[in-house]
Amino acid sequence: MSNSSTSVAPYLDNLFQTVPLRRIDQTDRVVIWSDLHLGDGGSKDDFRQNAALFQTALKDHYLPGDFLLILNGDIEELLKFNPFKVRRAWESVFLLFEEFARRGKLVQIWGNHDELLALRPGRKGRETYEGYRLQYKGKDIFIFHGHQVSPAYYRLSNVVGFVVRYLARPLGIMNGSVSQSNTKKFKTEQKVYEFSTARRILSIIGHTHRPLFESLSKVDVLKFQIEDLCRRYPRSAGEEKVRIAREVQEAKGKLLSLLESGPDEAMRGSIYESHFMVPSVFNSGSATGQGGITCLEIEGGMIRLVHWVDEDRGKHHLQAPDTAVYPLEGTPYFRIVLKEESLDYIFARIELL
Repeated sequence: MSNSSTSVAPYLDNLFQTVPLRRIDQTDRVVIWSDLHLGDGGSKDDFRQNAALFQTALKDHYLPGDFLLILNGDIEELLKFNPFKVRRAWESVFLLFEEFARRGKLVQIWGNHDELLALRPGRKGRETYEGYRLQYKGKDIFIFHGHQVSPAYYRLSNVVGFVVRYLARPLGIMNGSVSQSNTKKFKTEQKVYEFSTARRILSIIGHTHRPLFESLSKVDVLKFQIEDLCRRYPRSAGEEKVRIAREVQEAKGKLLSLLESGPDEAMRGSIYESHFMVPSVFNSGSATGQGGITCLEIEGGMIRLVHWVDEDRGKHHLQAPDTAVYPLEGTPYFRIVLKEESLDYIFARIELL
């Protein structure tokens, strides 16, 4: 374990031991969102472009589906906006949260952009936490925002708040671009990975705005996909061989595009420096992206990375042959399962590797 990971380990160990614990089984349904960054509804509000999509997904899918809603930090953008303006702008969103809470189905965790929530007195069912634990068949799922592994950032939170409030906002800099340009945030994943792997637990974070599934980034996934297709190619024939060749070229193009987009993207594919990739870190992504919103689902003993899109922004995924696409009836939106795996399998790898 690196020195930086060792230095944050005592803090995370204490957090792990003190956060609330909830046991789940195959009958439970859980959805985890992070980094909504609810603002004032104006032009510099990162959430605004995906607001209708997010609210429809909650109202028409997760609420009637009896999901436990876990909000994993930076739900409100309180470094840039007055909390009263945020509440007023997104009253409909907070009413949805209240309905989950009324049913005993809401867990809210604060992040570095809405740390003020920790100071707000919470009534029963609306408490806020720094982290949370789910336990499945005796195995731990540790949920926290992720900023805790960046001590320097945490110590400078007031300075960061000043920069965001008085520089980023007037210049129109969005949260997505801020997090993608800061390579230090990618170290967050490495530290969480080393901590989680050493303790044989599964951790779910947010903070970086980057979806992760089984500790794998988009670059990692594309590399493994190309390798698998190349192995299948010599054993194929006819139309299947043509299809595999086409898929290799498509995956290769996506990979090159990511790597050429800058050193940050190239770095993302190899941050763990591990001989065996242990599936100990997951990230729900964010709701501020141009291409839709992402979340994690746990249901029936499975964990899924899910992408919600509309028809215009989701054409690539909607046309992919191996993608599970589910239209949300009566809406222009689609729920796309990008990746899915058994929790039993994931915990077996965490235990054995």
